[in-house]
Amino acid sequence: MREDYVLKRVTQLCEERNWSLYRLSKESDISYSTLSNTFNRSNVPSVSTLIRICEGFGITLSEFFNENGAVTKQLTVSDQQLITDFHRLPRDDKHLVNAYMQGLLKITDEPKDEEEGLT
Repeated sequence: MREDYVLKRVTQLCEERNWSLYRLSKESDISYSTLSNTFNRSNVPSVSTLIRICEGFGITLSEFFNENGAVTKQLTVSDQQLITDFHRLPRDDKHLVNAYMQGLLKITDEPKDEEEGLT
């Protein structure tokens, strides 16, 4: 695999999500300067940094390196924790969590034009 594959793949995943490098830094809990330096210098991130980037994207390393996109979605550690915590909740609280998540998704899925009042 070519050395530039990792940076191109990170860029591709950011573009698919309409994320900036700053957003990736927040989601991955990596400083913006670290990511910026990595890209500006065309350095391949360390394995530990790449794992954090994948966690930010909500994917596994296997999914990151899969070029066909045919890998079945695998749960990350944070996905597993979320499911475990959800199953521990009483039924009524589960309904509240679902309603809250639906509200969050409606807010984050709105096109930018609507957010700016341009529609």
